[in-house]
Amino acid sequence: MVKTGAEGDGQSTDVMKINKPDDLGDIATLGMSLAEAKLLLAGVQREIVAAQARAHAVRRPDCRCGGGVCHVKDYRDHAIATLLGQVTVRLPRFRCAVCGAIEVGVDWPSHCRSTPELDQLQAHLAALMTYRTAADVLEQMFPVGAGNDKETMRRRTPTAGAALRDHAANAPETAAAITVTLDSTFIRSCEDGERHLEVRVGNVETESGGRQVFGAVAGSSAGTSTPSAERKARH
Repeated sequence: MVKTGAEGDGQSTDVMKINKPDDLGDIATLGMSLAEAKLLLAGVQREIVAAQARAHAVRRPDCRCGGGVCHVKDYRDHAIATLLGQVTVRLPRFRCAVCGAIEVGVDWPSHCRSTPELDQLQAHLAALMTYRTAADVLEQMFPVGAGNDKETMRRRTPTAGAALRDHAANAPETAAAITVTLDSTFIRSCEDGERHLEVRVGNVETESGGRQVFGAVAGSSAGTSTPSAERKARH
């Protein structure tokens, strides 16, 4: 893995060594296996996170007292579960030289234990299957390494659902207004043993001028929506 700087200089890091036979006598050796791919992805993820952490550690926060200069006090490791494996983010803590206050860093969510991508996938799988099965799918397909326990998914799924519920829904670009009117009346029945029938009629109209009239007898599965029914409804 090669990291290229702004001036073109690069640093290389060995992530993983893969040995494969030169012939295809055994089809099972074709390409990388799932286990090798998981190890490779996890190794690349660790290297990228480490590079990001080093760049982030250079930044210095502003002290809350307003006039102090923050110096590095110590370093703390933060274990974060990601879809491509658990990583350790090593970040400094700072102490103000004037007031002695301790700052944890610049824009770092100190209480975060997993990435949003992993949380969303966990919630999606848990909505489609049982927690145990969803955790097994994650373990089989991705090098998660942490956060794929069924009890962890049981706790995180309601939290992800609450976040979706509280998220403001986007209004549709166009919304067609539909007006529905309903009415009912009783008429004398011509059948023996029935004195009255309850007839229900309705009218549906749109802003563009479309119209549909329907009618039905209460207790009957048959309904009408023909022009003759419309004329009868008007009378």
